[in-house]
Amino acid sequence: MDPMKERRKHSRITINKHAWIYNFDGDGSPDSLEDCLIVDISESGACIQCAACYQEGQPLAFTYQYLMENGLRPVVGVVMWSKRLSEKDCRHGVKFLGLSTQMLHKIRNQVLLMTEEKSESDGE
Repeated sequence: MDPMKERRKHSRITINKHAWIYNFDGDGSPDSLEDCLIVDISESGACIQCAACYQEGQPLAFTYQYLMENGLRPVVGVVMWSKRLSEKDCRHGVKFLGLSTQMLHKIRNQVLLMTEEKSESDGE
């Protein structure tokens, strides 16, 4: 059994959604915006894939179309691990920090909805 899955408090669902990462510079202001892919997401974190490899402990914020359409702010988190997949791709485990109740509710609903959809398609 995968030790990473054993430590997780919340189940993750695969979403593979295009997103944008805000990399924060030393003073905490957005320094750059980078295209990325949210591989999976849960109430407590996400796996994000992009060209840059970020360091463990580095703060990041990201947003994606669903959040923007609903007028929600970017999700802020900290990099817990990084893994280089190829010369062009790195994956990062990001733990969310201080999610608003509204954001937590939106993510929880999205996870539940996608889990139900997956269960229905597996049963066909």
